[in-house]
Amino acid sequence: MVITATQIKIKSILGFIRFIPRIRNIKYQVSKVDGLLFIEFNGLRTLTGWESFEKMKSFRNNGHHLDAMKNVKHIGKSKSITWEEEAKPNWDKVKEKLNEVHFNA
Repeated sequence: MVITATQIKIKSILGFIRFIPRIRNIKYQVSKVDGLLFIEFNGLRTLTGWESFEKMKSFRNNGHHLDAMKNVKHIGKSKSITWEEEAKPNWDKVKEKLNEVHFNA
C-alpha cells in the first residue's frame, strides 16, 4: 500500500482563516475519491493509505487538493512524504518520516 503523510505549518491568523474553507473542500473531495484505503488526522498532520501511486496522484493532482497546493504559500508552509508499507503505520513512525523532509519555503 502507498502511504502519504503531510503536515502544514500555518503562518498567521489570516493563514488559518484561509485554511478552513480549503480543508473543508478537500475533505469533501476525499470522500468521493477512488482508491483511498484510509485517512487519519493528527493536529495539522494527515495520514492517507492508497491502493496505488496512480490513485494517490490522481487525487493529489486534481480538484480542491491541487488548488490548495498551488495556494499553500498564502496559508503557511507544508511538507509531505510518500512511501510503501505493508500495513498502516503508527503516528510515531509517521512523525519520524515527516522529520526526514523540510517544510517548503
